[in-house]
Amino acid sequence: MTADIFGGIRFQASEPLGLYIHIPFCLRKCVYCDFNTYAGLEKIFAATVDALCAEIRKWGTCTAGAEVDTVFYGGGTPTILEAEQFQRLQDAVRSSFTLRPDCEFTSEANPNTVDTARFTALGQSGINRISIGAQSFHNAELTLLGRWHEAEAIAAAVASARTAGLTNINLDLIHGLPGQSLEAWIHSLEQALALAVEHLSLYALTVEPRTPLYRMVQQGQVPEPDEDLSAEQYQAAQEILAQAGFVQYEIANWSRSPEPTQWFRHACQHNLKYWRNRNYLGIGPGAHSHWREEGKEGQTRELRWWNCDSVPQYNRCLQQSESPISDYEIITQDLAQAETMMLGLRLVQEGVTYAGFQQAHGADLRETFAETIQHLEVQGMLTATEEGVSLSSRGIMFHNYASQQFLPVAPRPGGCLP
Repeated sequence: MTADIFGGIRFQASEPLGLYIHIPFCLRKCVYCDFNTYAGLEKIFAATVDALCAEIRKWGTCTAGAEVDTVFYGGGTPTILEAEQFQRLQDAVRSSFTLRPDCEFTSEANPNTVDTARFTALGQSGINRISIGAQSFHNAELTLLGRWHEAEAIAAAVASARTAGLTNINLDLIHGLPGQSLEAWIHSLEQALALAVEHLSLYALTVEPRTPLYRMVQQGQVPEPDEDLSAEQYQAAQEILAQAGFVQYEIANWSRSPEPTQWFRHACQHNLKYWRNRNYLGIGPGAHSHWREEGKEGQTRELRWWNCDSVPQYNRCLQQSESPISDYEIITQDLAQAETMMLGLRLVQEGVTYAGFQQAHGADLRETFAETIQHLEVQGMLTATEEGVSLSSRGIMFHNYASQQFLPVAPRPGGCLP
């Protein structure tokens, strides 16, 4: 790749973009984490912030200061940076792009890296949504996960955020932990609800091969997660959160809403871009981007690219005015259509509309995937309406299977689910 990124091509944004800014640093890496994050790199924080600012400005130039309506700082632990370093990133975003007045600014945070002063500084920089990595309200489970905070720190972090004036808070929780009982999971849910946060993200633990947790399971140090119990925990969460006034709008995400039709008020607007297969730019080591635009004669160009993982390499590229892009993919029409379905079906409240599919791909969803839709309807996985298709309650439980059926080479097993 050239210093001008994609050979000097200027990207024309036809709709507001999302920006994802990856902060690849942690105080300590959790045993289950396989994200592109590193501990013990404090000496290069400043250089990395310089590089991030340079890439932000580069993309501002390439997109002619495109309009942006969501900015998400993820990691890693963005709040591990000094307040001044974080402010520099915000300043670079504001000077490089045209921000919508209602722009959503999210920062992830861990309970032991924040206090009222830090949250106040984040709010003053423009952050208006906080996502706190709680994971569990049981100290034994936190220890198992390699977390470096105790359960009591979660409530303290939420209280500090409220004192700082932040009014849109998410908590992350993990179910399906080795040895985690249904009662323990429900207790964590109840503790989260007691904090009256606006949003909850609930994830099933995945034991990734390159993690310490994988080795611990392989060596018999901890038991394998119980998939059936994890499914039972997930169903319990659906029932408990519905009773508490939360709307499940995505497979793993719930928004607190006074009315079911108002779920989008506290939904994560940035993540909605991913699930709706919209355009976003990923900035930072290992960050991914997606871009679709109309070219000449109505032809659509759709690309995906990603930066190098290595933080020192990323920093060197930007210091030398070179592109940090490691590789890219031109997305074929078949794959683009499949991804629209796989991502869109995660949105359990809206699914994929016929109009939206037509607008994105110039094709009729009912014709493009007629066989697949019929196949999933017969299995009770999919619901078709006059507006579009969405997962049924059964489909939500088996969403991975249902989504994979839309891939160009998706298997067609007969009869029942595996």
